[in-house]
Amino acid sequence: MLNKERLIKEFEELVALPCESKKEKKVAELVKAKLQQLGVEYYEDNVNLKTGGECGNVIAFLPSNVQHLAKPIFFEAHLDSVSPCTGTKVIRKNGILYSDGTTVLGGDDKVGVASMLEAIRAIKEDNLQHGDVQFLFTVSEEIGCFGAKYCDTKKIKAEFGYCLDTEGQLGDIVYAAPKQYEIWVKVLGKTAHGGAEPEKGINAVMLASKALSALPQYGRIDAETTMNIGVIKGGTAHNIVPAECEFVIDMRSLNDTKLERLKDETIEIIKKSVSASGGKTEIQVDNSCPGAVVAENHPCVALASAAAKNLGAKEIHLQKSGGCSDGNFYCGMGFPTVVLGTGMSNIHTTEEYLKEEDLFNTARWVYEIVRLAGEGK
Repeated sequence: MLNKERLIKEFEELVALPCESKKEKKVAELVKAKLQQLGVEYYEDNVNLKTGGECGNVIAFLPSNVQHLAKPIFFEAHLDSVSPCTGTKVIRKNGILYSDGTTVLGGDDKVGVASMLEAIRAIKEDNLQHGDVQFLFTVSEEIGCFGAKYCDTKKIKAEFGYCLDTEGQLGDIVYAAPKQYEIWVKVLGKTAHGGAEPEKGINAVMLASKALSALPQYGRIDAETTMNIGVIKGGTAHNIVPAECEFVIDMRSLNDTKLERLKDETIEIIKKSVSASGGKTEIQVDNSCPGAVVAENHPCVALASAAAKNLGAKEIHLQKSGGCSDGNFYCGMGFPTVVLGTGMSNIHTTEEYLKEEDLFNTARWVYEIVRLAGEGK
């Protein structure tokens, strides 16, 4: 039986450990120890060979204990958090969990990690009838979803899955998230002394400024599409005409056609602007994240919706997101994956908080999805 106090205690235990991206070993070791105590089959993969981190993803497996055909499913949450995230002390006040203000709380994503562990524990205690279920505890999500990105698809034995990693609450289901491009631009000019002979130089910083100013729009392009210039750097000293300037454009859209057009048009504008002023460009386009769209009538959505209703959700909110998650990568691998609301709030700040009710409901939601899937629904 799910135990709220036990869940909160385990959450506190998890967030107290250091867990920066690529440095998740201590929390991974704790998760493995708990799985071992529960007699749950698990293994750690070797994605750290690609991420450069301390450890790989921890993947647990509950084999089916029913004779009839039941949908094989998976759940996923990431082990890392953004800094400052070491030694978090949880403050409980009026049914809400906070940090003491010196660190983030770590609900992103220990709410998912703790909820999966509590659900596993209750499934074992209750001898719940279920199909094949996998639980993925992944690494390095906060710096590019690397644990999910490099996960071996052959190791996932499921039809579809659930990512426990977004704001919202019981009944909130993100079924669509954008494809993302990162466009890395290097503008090349010509160096010269800024005081003695600036006319002999070509100022790469100014060329980059003109090129960015030539873009017709940025920020919110439309309801499905965004573009952000988040990093720019160039120059070596105040009295030297800079020969190089670099900037990075983040663009994403729920519509692949729009995104391709925006990418091509943006690159063309930048190239023409820089070339017209005597400079050159070096441009690299990274397909940073695949798009994720799961049909609203897909069994993955239907199962989560039915489970939420059984638990008392007043409404089911099917949502599109402008952000990317590990779920994007699983969708890109061919495993339809939706993201469930877990209650995390003010994430990535020291003002982060989590309602105890939302933490408990996340564990309840996982348990109920497993139960319904085990019935073949």
